Amino acid sequence: MTVERATRRYFALLVPAMLVFMSSTLGIVWADDKLALPAAAPYALTVVPIAALLSTYWALWRFITEIDEFLRLIQIKSIIIGLIAVMMVITGWGLMEIYADAPALGIFWLNPLFWVAYAIAALIITKRDGGVW
Repeated sequence: MTVERATRRYFALLVPAMLVFMSSTLGIVWADDKLALPAAAPYALTVVPIAALLSTYWALWRFITEIDEFLRLIQIKSIIIGLIAVMMVITGWGLMEIYADAPALGIFWLNPLFWVAYAIAALIITKRDGGVW
């Protein structure tokens, strides 16, 4: 498979999944604030954004398996850097919560942190290693 086709397939799944994730997450927040939902309803409604989020990771997995070895290495390095960023924030902020009375950090923000760190790492590594943007 060509890189262009793999990239098109990746974004064809990633973009709708992220839109579903964001809109359903905002919908749950709105419904929980404005409507008198039963106590179990928010738990049941979270199935939609969780499935959408799983789709984003499936899209990334499929993309990595469809590209050549050079680009695959760039993606894997970027994923590792994204995970390092998440682990550093988890550990660092956790220590600050325990020892410096820092406010709690919502675990929800770890997923966006991963995607931002992954994207920045992919751009930097691609530019540094001479890959295709």
